[in-house]
Amino acid sequence: MSQFDFTEKMSGRDGGGRPQSYYYLWHLVALGVIDAEFGPPSDPEDELSASAAPTITGTVWDEIGAAFPQAFEPAVVALIDVGVSRLHPNLRTRIDDRSIDLASHRYGAATQPADPANPHEREQEAPFFAGLDISGLGAIDLGAGDAAFLSALVGELAASKGVVRQLADGDETFGSHGTAAAGLVVGEPAASVASEDGSGPAAIEPASLATADGETLGINPNQGILPYFGVDPFSRLLSIRTSFDTDAEQFIAAFLYAWHCGVDVILLPRGLPDPVRSRVAPKPELAQDGDLRANRERAGLFARLADANGEEIDPYATAPASDREWTILEKLIVAISRKIPVICAAGNDGESQIIYPAKLAAPDNGVVAVGAVTPRGLRSGFSNYGEGLTLVAPTDDSEVFNRHQLRRDTTHPAASTDYFDAGRGRIVPYSPLALVTTDLPGIYGYEAGSPPRSARVPPFADPGTGGGYYTTFGGTSGASALVAGVAALAARANRARHGPGASLPGVAAKDLLVKSSRLATAVRPGTAQLAPDPMNADDEPSKGLPYYFGAGLLDARRVVAEVITS
Repeated sequence: MSQFDFTEKMSGRDGGGRPQSYYYLWHLVALGVIDAEFGPPSDPEDELSASAAPTITGTVWDEIGAAFPQAFEPAVVALIDVGVSRLHPNLRTRIDDRSIDLASHRYGAATQPADPANPHEREQEAPFFAGLDISGLGAIDLGAGDAAFLSALVGELAASKGVVRQLADGDETFGSHGTAAAGLVVGEPAASVASEDGSGPAAIEPASLATADGETLGINPNQGILPYFGVDPFSRLLSIRTSFDTDAEQFIAAFLYAWHCGVDVILLPRGLPDPVRSRVAPKPELAQDGDLRANRERAGLFARLADANGEEIDPYATAPASDREWTILEKLIVAISRKIPVICAAGNDGESQIIYPAKLAAPDNGVVAVGAVTPRGLRSGFSNYGEGLTLVAPTDDSEVFNRHQLRRDTTHPAASTDYFDAGRGRIVPYSPLALVTTDLPGIYGYEAGSPPRSARVPPFADPGTGGGYYTTFGGTSGASALVAGVAALAARANRARHGPGASLPGVAAKDLLVKSSRLATAVRPGTAQLAPDPMNADDEPSKGLPYYFGAGLLDARRVVAEVITS
């Protein structure tokens, strides 16, 4: 199977040729990564109801390969998250060997398989940041004191020593979120090593599936493994594992490491625990409601929230002794984004405000704030929106019950037994489609593994049918992962067009993504055009489509066509 022959594997049919009732790659159709013709829905009243598996008629991968058949160089996406399962059959060959863990070691930790001959070998030192140099970033908007602090930190990292540990995989406990995001970006048909005597699965072309050291691979014969595809299965993902500690230096190191490795895209599918910048300010309309009700307690709460120097509201939050490191991180993210696009989730609060650091997005930087849209053409029920949103990508939905709208999941088994009255609110259709992606196998995954549940990590050699390898996923985390995959496609196409080592700067990459997004469009496999909904105020739809969708729904085909013809 070559780079240009994915039609059968993506058709969504099982070994007997029977169509699946749910096409798990619908989001690739919605993004324009693949072209597909869908059959009629099983329910004539619902265009999103399950239908026969679609007929795949083309992919953007084919277009890149056809335009530049001899130019194959993968892009690298740095994922700053909680880690990624490197044992997952659909990810095993796509994870960059430079992946690092900054959650358990200040200067980074990597893992390698234990040596059976010497199972108690101690950790080995490794200089992950050796040669770190940020001069290529140009001037960073910092005061003299903060600039000196950053310079000292860079020098400390450059001289530091991390460790290499003998573990099967250090990310197999808490990496469910990162594993799900990784699958959407670079997931590929599950591979296994072909046997030397030829009795194993047939070898396939290294251009499509191969390990970093050139190991020839074949399709995994396990029937429980999906022929899964991310947005760009020909690129690679560098996992930078971080925790949720309010430790700014950990995240400074993460962004510096991504810069140091020269990645093409940075993906941050979550917020950052900045004690100040991550706070959500009160919305004016809610503050007005509090005043109108003459509720002194509520008015006092809004006043304290609005006062950045007021008392700490959250008794469990850690007030920093100094904001210096968080300020440096903010300026560093913006500076790096001008060189490397930084794709960020807009947040899942259903608020008309963007979370941090997505809200750093501005026309003069490469930060991309990604919201979520459903195949109903509506903002996902949970998706943040409003000023600063860059664009949207397809993902799942959530129910909404408030005085502005009623959005019910009528596919739930208990839906027929419940009664809800929209009152004066608007009834908004719910989307039953979710993203299907890779899951952390075993009890720590979203699905907690399929039987036996007690198995912590099914071994790669005998994963068992299913093995908890897949899960439904979504949120603006899923949407941002899809956008990062499209950014990787753009970087790979640009390299094919202009030669090895060619880069697509962050601002240029962001401009390309924005230019290739559309407001006047429908989200396939649905046919409804993008439309606003009243989420937090009755008059919100009057603010227009950009308020909900930014530049609109991203179209990968337009992105690739623009790069190829430029």
